[in-house]
This record gives sequence, structure tokens and C-alpha cells, in this order.
Amino acid sequence: MKKDEIINTLQIEKQFLEDNYGVVSIALFGSYAKGLENKESDIDFIVEFKEPSYSLLMGLYSYLENKLNSKIDIVRKGPHLSDRFLNTIKNEMIYV
Repeated sequence: MKKDEIINTLQIEKQFLEDNYGVVSIALFGSYAKGLENKESDIDFIVEFKEPSYSLLMGLYSYLENKLNSKIDIVRKGPHLSDRFLNTIKNEMIYV
């Protein structure tokens, strides 16, 4: 799967993700966002939830992994993230 396919899939699923998992925003980052993925790469997302919960996070994780048929990683956006981490990824994040 390529970056454009991932973004297109997320755009199609955006309302579903909001309605079923409380997703406020979702962005692609990492190797797929930079076009540097390889067969070992996972797909990295940073997600903001209306009301964060472990069950919503795990539900979203499972849904996206099945929908994209790829290994994924989700970082929950929130005050717990360091400024250093956010500054590292801010230029590569592709919001949907």
C-alpha cells in the first residue's frame, strides 16, 4: 500500500472513524508519509480522540490494521506527548 492509497482510504472512512471511535483528527507520519517505506515498515498514525479510552484506541487499531491490511502504530495525541517528539514529526504529518 502506498501513501496516496492510505490517505484515500482514511478520507473515505473519516466519518466512520469519527462516529465509531471518536476520532477528532488523524494524521499519517513516519516512513509512509515520507515515501521511505519498505516491506518491514508499519504505518504510523497520530490520532486525537474526543474522549480517549483504551477500548476506543484498541478498536481503532484493529479496524485500521484490518482495513489497510498492514501493521500499524497509533500514537494518541495529547498533553503527554513531548514537544521534542511533536517537533520531530510536525513537518511530515499528513492530516486527513
